[in-house]
Amino acid sequence: MLDFDNEKITEQAALYALGMLSQSEANAFERCLSDKREGYAEEFAAFDAVVAALALAAPEQTPSELTRKRLLGAVASEAETAEIPVVQKSQLSTPQFHNLRLDEGKWNRLAEGVFVKTLFIDREKDLVTSLVKLEPGARFPRHRHPGIEESVVILGDCHVNGDVLTPGDYRRADAGTTDGEITTINGTTYLVIASRKVEILEADWAS
Repeated sequence: MLDFDNEKITEQAALYALGMLSQSEANAFERCLSDKREGYAEEFAAFDAVVAALALAAPEQTPSELTRKRLLGAVASEAETAEIPVVQKSQLSTPQFHNLRLDEGKWNRLAEGVFVKTLFIDREKDLVTSLVKLEPGARFPRHRHPGIEESVVILGDCHVNGDVLTPGDYRRADAGTTDGEITTINGTTYLVIASRKVEILEADWAS
């Protein structure tokens, strides 16, 4: 809301000429001009002339070649020292998702009552993620682990080295360890992440 005393008119006229009023204040000032209220036109004309003169007060100058080189050098230096985020190659590729349904994939028979379904092979780490299924009474022979082996029982009862593992149980075998036979009474299925080079210790264990 504009104040109509002389001092306020002068202030508003100066700000209007400089383009520094808010939109609502500028609209109100313009209405006063169009209504030809006393003092508004005179004050605005005076300040408008001053603002116009300011635009011409400093004629355009072409910088010297030395000044131009210094300016460009400063800009280049600023660009070199600015922190620019580094985007790794892996960040540029689109991550992928891979699903394998319960009824998908192939179960390969390793021996009587022993089957394996390969889920993923990590060739860089030489690891394989698999599902191993033993039918009731089946056995997986003694074997040595060249690397860490991790497993989680999903179904049934899994007997190994005197322990009985049931659904949800997790097991880790460190590198260099040896497992005796893995057996089951009612059948079992477990997820295993292990080296692809598991060493079977029974020469006559046929696939």
